[in-house]
Amino acid sequence: MQRINKLDGLRGIFSLLVVLFHLNKNNAPLFIVNNFFVRESYIFVDFFFILSGYVISLSYNDRINSRNDFLKFIKKRVIRLYPLLLFSTLMYWYFVHPIFNDKNILLALDTLLFTNATPILGSGIGMNYPSWSISSELISYLVFGMISLFAMNSHKTKIVGMLTLICFIILGFQHNYFATGDYGFIRGLSCFNIGYLVFIATKKQYKIHNSCEWFIPIFIIAIMYFHFTITTANLITQFVVQLFIPFTFAISILILINTNGVLSNLLQRKPFMFLGKISYSIYLNHAFIIGFGVPKLFKLISINELEMKKSICLLILLFVLIIYSWITQYFIENKLGKKLS
Repeated sequence: MQRINKLDGLRGIFSLLVVLFHLNKNNAPLFIVNNFFVRESYIFVDFFFILSGYVISLSYNDRINSRNDFLKFIKKRVIRLYPLLLFSTLMYWYFVHPIFNDKNILLALDTLLFTNATPILGSGIGMNYPSWSISSELISYLVFGMISLFAMNSHKTKIVGMLTLICFIILGFQHNYFATGDYGFIRGLSCFNIGYLVFIATKKQYKIHNSCEWFIPIFIIAIMYFHFTITTANLITQFVVQLFIPFTFAISILILINTNGVLSNLLQRKPFMFLGKISYSIYLNHAFIIGFGVPKLFKLISINELEMKKSICLLILLFVLIIYSWITQYFIENKLGKKLS
């Protein structure tokens, strides 16, 4: 699968911001708790879906022409996702919720069967709560593969566009674009399809000035702040604003693909590239590290000043998460993934 370094770097940064969002407010420093940017960072999951839709389209748009091609595509994607999904889910179960009962068995099964973004088993978001998006991801692969296999190329874009609109309508009836659990697959599919539309847009011949890259952080910060401040608005207004968020990410990706400015060069620096490489591990590991590690750190660090204690815990947590994710990326994603392939 093709990789675009600067988009990988951006994914790495956003994965850490999702980690900060999931910190328990009682254990996080005030500069994290009171930061609107962190409080809205859950929306970066939509960026992951859109980027995935773009990259998958870039790699496979013209390569799924038979039933055998479709099966090979799905096999590759399952092998890419499943080893770490299995490992991280078992780690979360054993260390964070070490109870072997019917409820936890259902949660684990819902996750490991890729169904925890659907109402099939009805467990909600499953075991290891970030994993709902992996379920949604695989469903998006299945839909993409089937559309590629059965739709005539001349109608593929129209079908994807119509399906995206249907997804938005369903989410609108739920009055919540940021659905997880039972409706998470619809949210993921809508964003994945937007990623395909970004791919189609990149096939057009046009130029974007490098200075346009500076609009990316401005647009993202502005839409996050605006969404943060409309919590008292009616549900329809909130939903309309929410719809702007995936398109803000889509425009940001489109700009970065067609530019090579300061931001592009920054995102391709080694630290950001490294974060991008381990971002899948960061995403699936962080619930376990937070759930198991934070209580342990609070007991170990004997500092009376609470904010200082919280800040030190946060730094240690991020350091441990990055090292641990580096290890799982190498041994679980890479080594085990190659053996399975």
